Amino acid sequence: MDETLHNAARHIRHGALAGLRAVGGFRWIAASGWRRRRLLILCYHGVSLKDEHEWHQELFVTPAFLRRRFEILRDGGYVVLPLGEAVRSLRRGSLPPRSVVLTFDDGFHNFLAAAVPLLEEFGYPATNYVSSYYCVNQRPILRLTLRYMLWCARSQKLAPDFLPGQDGAVDLQDRQQREKLAAILFDEAQMLSSDREAQRAWVSKIAKQLGVDWSNIVRSRIFHLMTPAEVAEIARRGFDVQLHTHRHRTPRDKSTFCHEVLENRRILEAQAGRPATHFCYPSGDVDPVFLPWLRELGVETATTGRVGLAKADGDVLLLPRFIDTMAQPEVVFESWLSGTGEMLNVRKGA
Repeated sequence: MDETLHNAARHIRHGALAGLRAVGGFRWIAASGWRRRRLLILCYHGVSLKDEHEWHQELFVTPAFLRRRFEILRDGGYVVLPLGEAVRSLRRGSLPPRSVVLTFDDGFHNFLAAAVPLLEEFGYPATNYVSSYYCVNQRPILRLTLRYMLWCARSQKLAPDFLPGQDGAVDLQDRQQREKLAAILFDEAQMLSSDREAQRAWVSKIAKQLGVDWSNIVRSRIFHLMTPAEVAEIARRGFDVQLHTHRHRTPRDKSTFCHEVLENRRILEAQAGRPATHFCYPSGDVDPVFLPWLRELGVETATTGRVGLAKADGDVLLLPRFIDTMAQPEVVFESWLSGTGEMLNVRKGA
């Protein structure tokens, strides 16, 4: 389907949802016994501290956007539950009406800086799946930082060999060219991974060549994860800290995979002071081979990037979520809260 037809179909779907909402369809489905037997798990990643949402609206939402989502939850009578409690209630068939869980992936510093104040204001519990490598090794996440710097310099056209590894001229207004160059730069930087200071100086040099303020990126911590002390703080304030592997990866070798989870667990339990038994697949990378390994490791639940509402008879290691982003219109968000989105997906699949 070409882009014009795709956009037209999307407008028609959104219009149909808005019409159904206007006549009370969302409220009726949300109050139904069918919805009460299902759990919606929402997924967020970063909360923007500067302009990150303008660069990557699939990864970062603004505090104002998140506040509006929380207002919709509150005004719609949705019950926000802690993850473990919600899944246990789902299995027992004792969920409250309109049950929802909030999850945040990766452990960004901005969770503490921007999301926690809102969560506390609304009285909502949340689970943060923390990837621990960049937590204990405090520096900006390299891949994200390189991509963001090229976006910041997007008005430029780079002459051949302007940056290390660059092959030919690059127009940074072209997203595909930016992403290709970012991958090349990441590979170049990885060659210095054994010397952190050399790698940091190299990235700083790239930023200077691009005319990007590297010191401000570091100082603002827009691509830092929480420190161990900050992880301990969110746990002290009642937020759940759970597993996301140590290096945000899912190797297919059992020994390496289990080491990733166990090292992640060791670090997080020391910081949070409570068990880490819930897991989130990094980048939504799910493979059936992981399931018996996770069970052996005593993992109680695992969330995916697959869209849907969780049901009592579903595998607790394959829990679906709705990944909410700034690209999602309110009517789509509300359709999934009520369960309408799930119903329409089922009908479409049929």
